[in-house]
Amino acid sequence: MSWVINDPALTVLATLFVGLVLAVAAISKLRRPDEFQGVVDNYRLLPAFLVKPVAKLLPWIELACAVALMVPPAREMAAWLAMGLFVVFALALAINVGRGRTHIDCGCVRRPTSKSRIGMFHVLRALFLAGVSTFIAMSSLDVTSVPLASWLIAVASAAMMAMLYVAADVMVGLPNSRESRT
Repeated sequence: MSWVINDPALTVLATLFVGLVLAVAAISKLRRPDEFQGVVDNYRLLPAFLVKPVAKLLPWIELACAVALMVPPAREMAAWLAMGLFVVFALALAINVGRGRTHIDCGCVRRPTSKSRIGMFHVLRALFLAGVSTFIAMSSLDVTSVPLASWLIAVASAAMMAMLYVAADVMVGLPNSRESRT
């Protein structure tokens, strides 16, 4: 007996949600590559000679992963790759939070006025996404067996979850009201 819930609509929802998160993250990084390179450098985890190649390559890996999640033969491999990306990201965040370096930008969703500070919220969010990616990788999904109503519910739910995800990122980046008064 498998511990994985084998509901096709839930698997479609999870796949679309993770795909949207990865695509939004990748596109925002590709739009401002120099700024994202600064974010990667600011994590202070890579030797200087690796910062630029990682910053250039990472958004393309995220985008390829997002696309591959939508291709049935590549879905499982893409989900495992996404899980690995999210775990590495959670680890990078946790290291910096542990060092007390919460003033740095997470680099998740780039905005012109991005001032997001990192914290345990970001670590837990990355671990949640790793868990969802693991669920996707361990779920079997035959897209031809998913009824149209399940597709519509999954698409609407994934879009709402992605909007909540971005809204939470924006809210975490808002200035602290106590800091504004001083």
